Amino acid sequence: MEDAVNASTAESGGQIVVAGAGYAGLHVALRLTARLRNRPETTLTLIDRHDYHQALTELPRVAAGTRAADAVRIPLQDMLAERVRFVQTEINGFDLPGRQLLTGAGPVGWGRLVLALGSRPNDFAIPGLAQRTLSLYSAGDAERVWAAAGNALTAAAAVTDPGQQRRLATVVVGGGGATGVELAGELAEMLPKAASRHGLAPDLPAVRLVEAGPTILAGSSTQLIDKAARILSDLGVQVLTDAAVAAATEDGFRLEDGRLVEGGVFVWAGGLKAPEIVADSGLPTGHNGRVKVDRFLRVLDRQDIYAAGDLASVTDPRTGHVLPSLAQVALDEGETVARNLDAELEGRPLEAFSFRDKGFVVSVGARRGVADIAGITSGGRMAHLLKDAIEWEYRQSVRHLRGWDPAPR
Repeated sequence: MEDAVNASTAESGGQIVVAGAGYAGLHVALRLTARLRNRPETTLTLIDRHDYHQALTELPRVAAGTRAADAVRIPLQDMLAERVRFVQTEINGFDLPGRQLLTGAGPVGWGRLVLALGSRPNDFAIPGLAQRTLSLYSAGDAERVWAAAGNALTAAAAVTDPGQQRRLATVVVGGGGATGVELAGELAEMLPKAASRHGLAPDLPAVRLVEAGPTILAGSSTQLIDKAARILSDLGVQVLTDAAVAAATEDGFRLEDGRLVEGGVFVWAGGLKAPEIVADSGLPTGHNGRVKVDRFLRVLDRQDIYAAGDLASVTDPRTGHVLPSLAQVALDEGETVARNLDAELEGRPLEAFSFRDKGFVVSVGARRGVADIAGITSGGRMAHLLKDAIEWEYRQSVRHLRGWDPAPR
């Protein structure tokens, strides 16, 4: 670590720094590794507070006890070639005029910077939400959700009042996007088994999914939404739509229409926003504090800085909407950034980013799922197997890219 920091604080003209080892940042580093093979004067540094990459799409399974947290933490040492200098430290801020990241290990200078800092849960300034709910944005978060569910069942087993038992054994999930739907489905399958281990009736636990909008999985096809809703219903999940949360109190979620949604555990999966350090950075920001970029994914008015992944506010020219925070979007953006950094080094024109939608797959419970692929909607066991295959293929691809060699130009 020390060598990496010392190198970065020296002459930074040939220094490419990637801030964040999530889907986008890791992909930039992996794609650039081979491209820099014949450029010893250019250094490539990856900075992250963790020494592992997290497969965030698998967190609902950890939160329902069906997968170990360590199974979704992929050690960076297993993926990074020696060509990449890794610095494990916290990023605290920016010195934009001086082209330096301010970190716990000291300032890190850049010639070119890639911001891939991810995002954080968005509480939408709802009173009490941050204090009352658990989040689901890291393997540690997911472990805490499953531990809280277990503690709630223990508490339920210690009381005799049926109503109080039912309340304590109820998990309320806020947010009906992909993460919320997957979490609700997984919990609905696993909580009955956990209840039996606590000496409780398997049908005692309940899962409620609360969505502010008119439908779950907003933006998806009507057919996919209907299939997902039917599976959730089969699993016993109570779905509340048009149910905006006005406040989170000790009694539960108070909705804007006055209803109270009670439970023993509350998990918030209702949206994301940019990390706090970006707000006061002086970088141009847009929707949910995400950094504005041009069509090459360079930060507006900063040709030395790229942004990718959840942090980047990228508008899809076909729809006019900002692209969602999805792993496949981050991977595509990471690839474009890597190609453009290589183009800069080679003196070639930059490549405009174009998102290639590969479809949408959501697991709903431990055995079923829904998918929209190439305009075809499917549901059931095959969709769940497809989700498993995508996750397996991703793990294989990041390890393969360590030895990746770019195609001849």
